[in-house]
Amino acid sequence: MVVERLRLLKKFYSYSELARRTGIPETVLCRYVKGDVLPGDDTAKRLWDSLDKIEQLNQVIYEKVYVDPYGYVDTSNVVNDPLILMRASHYVMMKFAGKRITKILAPAVNGVPLATSIALLLEVPLVIAKRNKEMGVKEYIEESYPAGPYVVSLYVPKNAITSRDDVLIVDDLIRTGNTVQALINMVKKVKANVAGVFALVGVGDEGVQNLKAEHPFPIEVVATVQPFYQRSEVYM
Repeated sequence: MVVERLRLLKKFYSYSELARRTGIPETVLCRYVKGDVLPGDDTAKRLWDSLDKIEQLNQVIYEKVYVDPYGYVDTSNVVNDPLILMRASHYVMMKFAGKRITKILAPAVNGVPLATSIALLLEVPLVIAKRNKEMGVKEYIEESYPAGPYVVSLYVPKNAITSRDDVLIVDDLIRTGNTVQALINMVKKVKANVAGVFALVGVGDEGVQNLKAEHPFPIEVVATVQPFYQRSEVYM
């Protein structure tokens, strides 16, 4: 985790700057980043604490996310960056440490890269809620929700989640909270447990706060952005 975090920071800082801030020689940091050697336990803990003072995940996201004047949020620079996805996965592992998680549930499409990265790190199955039914699957869990003037339906194969599962719901972005609420409803339909919700970006505060007010499980959002101007027809 420390090495992968260093690789992410190397995009923003030189080795000399990282050496100055961590107290570890440039040559040693270079060997860590290249994978020639791994830090020992004590060094890794000390280095992790030093990196906390340099970089917070929310600051990285703020630098990568674009919000246009109409309130549209572009997270592509985040969800397409493997190092940020890996860093976010480590963030999830630490925030939800001690919780039982047996499945990751995410909506198609933009939430899939993040959910895949988390599922790989936690070594649990990934379930994708899609907007269309697929041939060959006989039964689905189905849930519909409002998205502006339309009604959107999500579908998950019925046996993909069972009552024995503890499900972490993952998405790249929360605006109104309607998509996340639909995923929560799907989990509850099969009497499974929602372990929590994780998103990289919250657009405004209302959607996230409404979810937190209604549900007892943890809802983690790394960064909150405020749109310059919110049109009534813009929904997520």
